[in-house]
Amino acid sequence: MDFNKIYKKLPEKIQNSETVIYYSIKFLKLLDKFKGKKESKSNQYMDFLLKYTNIETTGFLRDVQELSVEILRFIDNVCKKYDIDYILCYGTLLGAVRHKGFIPWDEDLDIIMMRDDYNRLIEVLPDEIKKIDYIKNNFGLTLLKNFNENVFEDVNHIYTQAYGDYFFDNHDYKQRFLQFACLKPFVKIDVFPFDYVKEDSVNKYNKKYLSQKFYFMKLYQKANFSFDEEFNTIFEKLGMSYDKTSLIGEGIDCTQWDDFGAFKTEWIYPIKNINFEGYSFKSPNNAHELLKFWYGESYMNMPPDIQIHDFTGYNLLLFENDEEKLSVAFKETLKELKLINDNFDKL
Repeated sequence: MDFNKIYKKLPEKIQNSETVIYYSIKFLKLLDKFKGKKESKSNQYMDFLLKYTNIETTGFLRDVQELSVEILRFIDNVCKKYDIDYILCYGTLLGAVRHKGFIPWDEDLDIIMMRDDYNRLIEVLPDEIKKIDYIKNNFGLTLLKNFNENVFEDVNHIYTQAYGDYFFDNHDYKQRFLQFACLKPFVKIDVFPFDYVKEDSVNKYNKKYLSQKFYFMKLYQKANFSFDEEFNTIFEKLGMSYDKTSLIGEGIDCTQWDDFGAFKTEWIYPIKNINFEGYSFKSPNNAHELLKFWYGESYMNMPPDIQIHDFTGYNLLLFENDEEKLSVAFKETLKELKLINDNFDKL
């Protein structure tokens, strides 16, 4: 069942109904949960291997991971320069805790920033990119002002035609948060904006967040879309706050389907450091509580399903399945970016 196609055939009034959106999404999540229970079971032997042996990643997947680390180092360097906070999150944080690096099958990097830090990075990162010719010529920075236009007009766009043709069955499916990527070979980092939630609005936020996020995504497709106007309306409606409160929730311009609800600010602050692939990066104050919140009590075990982004396959496509050229490109790009990171303070 293709919910997106069915939804688009509905009258506009029904499409915009918060009640219809809310219960449709609840139904889909319930269906996914049922399918997951029916099709997948965690394996105790795989749990043992995951926790007590060293699973070594090799080949192009490892190339993606190593280049990802250098991209994270670049963002970390920029953040240090401008006193911007972030934390590792989701699978990246889980990998740091469970493996001191990448989850063996992971090929994506995720970080979280609170709104003020997120907006500050959006302000300074383009200039830092343009200062370094290699970064300017070979990397892309994307933040969508609508589904067709990039906020940044004088830097490369991540959403090339090749990217769209490979990843999007539905070309309307584009993310709204900040993304920074090496374009060829392709490796990227996602930067997710989070917001404070007012204590007396937490029930409203938890109930209405997902439907409002879906509605916000739909607004992106309109030619006259105004981010500030629409964002501020929903921001206020959900009881979110720019001022620090005791609760934090995912921003509406974030991932498409996640709906975890609000959590305690003390789980993030004060920010600590954690080892990831031999480097020190920023992590939440209580990684255990956050990972349990996102993945459940058994987050250290093998998950029922393994999700991959298939950047390895996309890179092979970019290099016309010439594995030798792709391997050389990874090595050369890794060398260049590592040199930039090691000498960032001198640039």
